[in-house]
Amino acid sequence: MTAISLGQRRRLPAWGAILGALLVLELGYFSVTNRNFFGGGTGMLTQIELFIPTGILAMGLALVILTGNIDLSAGAIASLSSVVVGTQLESGTVIGAIVVALVVSTVIGLVNGLIVAHLGIDSLLVTLATQFIASSLAVSLAGDNPPQDFASLFLTLGRGTVAGVPVALLIFAVVAAVVALLVGRSRFGRRLVLIGHNAEAARYSGIRVARTTVGVFTVSGLIAGIAGIVLAAYFNAGRSDSGMALLLPAITCVVLGGVDIFGGKGRVGEVVVAVLLLGFLTQGLLNSGFSSLATTMVTGLLLIVALVVKIAFEVRSDPSVLASTADRLRRRFAPRRPAADHG
Repeated sequence: MTAISLGQRRRLPAWGAILGALLVLELGYFSVTNRNFFGGGTGMLTQIELFIPTGILAMGLALVILTGNIDLSAGAIASLSSVVVGTQLESGTVIGAIVVALVVSTVIGLVNGLIVAHLGIDSLLVTLATQFIASSLAVSLAGDNPPQDFASLFLTLGRGTVAGVPVALLIFAVVAAVVALLVGRSRFGRRLVLIGHNAEAARYSGIRVARTTVGVFTVSGLIAGIAGIVLAAYFNAGRSDSGMALLLPAITCVVLGGVDIFGGKGRVGEVVVAVLLLGFLTQGLLNSGFSSLATTMVTGLLLIVALVVKIAFEVRSDPSVLASTADRLRRRFAPRRPAADHG
């Protein structure tokens, strides 16, 4: 697992161990209750590909949250990407359609970053606004007859397999690996962590906070676009509502994976484990007869529990965390000024 924490490196692996143990227990339970769990066309190993777009979205959100920001538009961007790639497939090539969808998604992410970085408006408000805009565009483009019935080559991205492994899962693995390398092995990743820990201190240490903020929102938009493309391939349709349902589970994966909601701390590997944990749990509940509404409620409860348990876990390890969290909460909601870079 790639470490991307600023401090407390000894304590974070314990959280990862807890997640790993829960995943093993979960896999053991569902493998006993469902004989097709590890294989077969109806096995949950194949069916979890429905949750993979959520995992992809979580990778982009993890980057943004590391900086102490939030991207509420990610789900809407995924929806728009799904519709755009669908409309482009009706009159163009698979590669061309994918490129157009990714460009549109990246541009929206870029706009988010520019507004947050240079106008000093809180990311929650900015991305809430662009969420409405992207959702409206998706609905408008889809119209009364959403694009559907795509070429078999494109559908492979959502439902195809390679040696029994879902192609969507392979796409998620590639995205996760790139994000892990980006954050754990590059100066850009180090800047994300420092900005999330204390943006003002990062600015005065010479880090270009505005440029990095623009960059991270742009990457988040790109990754949301990838999630939307996989969604379109899975459903064989460009659905204007498909991405919005991913936002809450994706944020839950990030928080459950140990990324500090105020930024500056977390591990990509643990987010990946959280994605698998929540993905198998969701599919397991559905296969056990729970409704989609019930599984959504469980996701919401899990988000609250993850926040409470994570804070309690850290406070027990280091009592000073409580005071630090209160200070970061105060700074999070303090009036912001544009992140003008020095130099």
